[in-house]
Amino acid sequence: MDKQVYWIWLQHAFGAGSHKPWLIHRRFGGGVEEFHEGNALLWNSMKFISEKEARMLSVFNLEQAEILLEICEKLGHKVVTPVDENYPDALRNIFNPPAALYYRGVLPDVDLFPTVAIVGARKAMQKSIDAALTIGYQLAISDAVVVSGGALGVDSAAHRGAMRGMGKTIAVLPCGLTNGYLIENHSLREKIAENGTLITEYPIDTPVTKGTFQIRNRLISGFSCGTLIVEAQEKSGSMITAKHAKEQNRDVFVYIGEPENKAFSGCEALLRDGAKRVNSGDDILEEYHHRFMPYILPKPKRLKEKKNEKSIVKVSVPKITQPVMSDINVRKDIKREISSTEKVRLVLSKEACHFS
Repeated sequence: MDKQVYWIWLQHAFGAGSHKPWLIHRRFGGGVEEFHEGNALLWNSMKFISEKEARMLSVFNLEQAEILLEICEKLGHKVVTPVDENYPDALRNIFNPPAALYYRGVLPDVDLFPTVAIVGARKAMQKSIDAALTIGYQLAISDAVVVSGGALGVDSAAHRGAMRGMGKTIAVLPCGLTNGYLIENHSLREKIAENGTLITEYPIDTPVTKGTFQIRNRLISGFSCGTLIVEAQEKSGSMITAKHAKEQNRDVFVYIGEPENKAFSGCEALLRDGAKRVNSGDDILEEYHHRFMPYILPKPKRLKEKKNEKSIVKVSVPKITQPVMSDINVRKDIKREISSTEKVRLVLSKEACHFS
């Protein structure tokens, strides 16, 4: 049996974001097969496993996990678990590494190249959108990987900047790959899948909930050497990502477009707490020259503009015509994707389909 199946089984029982699969992995010398063979007698004897979790270990068995893996493969969803060589070491080093990740596209080697997360407000001011686009572009042309959450506003700008720089970008989703989350960005997600990676801890069409965003955010920072907060108030999802970054011993950067503006109050708080203020991609990459020197490429000539504390270094960002897709066509595409997963519900029980 494929060893990935054991990790899918563990993730289902303990839920996305749990540190317990990794705890089991370490306690049993790296082999979760031995834990599985212990059956309910062993599971119920371990104090850190709740009664509900022990029950889920029995309800969702290896055969069902294997079926789920087969369906993912038919849908073109790739799976990576800690037993795979391409599982990022960056994620192995966080408190709660994901037991399984599902993705489309090509997963870049985030351990080999500088990887930077860029997140911020969904309803960001134009200055922040321009900053995310430009910095994403600057990082990409230096061969850095840009990570974000695929949301509107700053996230979208960061992804687009990276793609315009012909670089690699990773969008970490808070739901399954076939879920109809954020229909406005369906076209962007498709372009990311073609030029980078769409990745998630949730299989197939798992829906979005408030909790899935918070669980997802630790992976955005976990993939990365550092996280840039472009625009965020003190109470926001971006601040949660910054919190994860600090807990993971990763760098935190801030862009402050308008000092003393409430929209940047979270960034100001992070700055006071030791974050580095940046205005360009080079300001970030200079922190990693010693670590990734062979992989940070020489920069193309940029427009000569003076840099000051209130503006970013702008570059000539080439425009790419985005494909026009009507809402009707988008909804049809998503409907076809979701309908292809109906067979899952015929195999798995309602209880066993609780993936989050």
